[in-house]
Amino acid sequence: MVDYTNPRINVVSQKKINDKYTIVNSVLEATSKRPQVKIDWRIYTKNPDRPLIRDLIVEGLSLARTQKEEFNSIIQNNEGDISALFKTLEEFLIK
Repeated sequence: MVDYTNPRINVVSQKKINDKYTIVNSVLEATSKRPQVKIDWRIYTKNPDRPLIRDLIVEGLSLARTQKEEFNSIIQNNEGDISALFKTLEEFLIK
C-alpha cells in the first residue's frame, strides 16, 4: 500500500507558455513508502492576481483530458444524449 500522507512537493521549474498559461513542473518526493511522482501544473495566468489551475499532469497523464474522455464516453454510450452525463454527475454528487 502506498502512503501519500505528509506530501513534500518541490517545484522544479516553471515555463511561461504564452500570456495566458504557465506550466509549473514539480515532484512529489519519494519516501520509503511511496515512489517519486512527477506532477506538472497547467496554470491559467491571464490575471496574475488570480491564477487558476486548469490541469494536472501526473506522470504524463492529463487529468483534464482523462475527464473529458470519460464524459465523452458517457455521452457516446447514451446515443449522444448529454442528459445522461448530467444524470451520471448528479448520481456521483449524491454518493
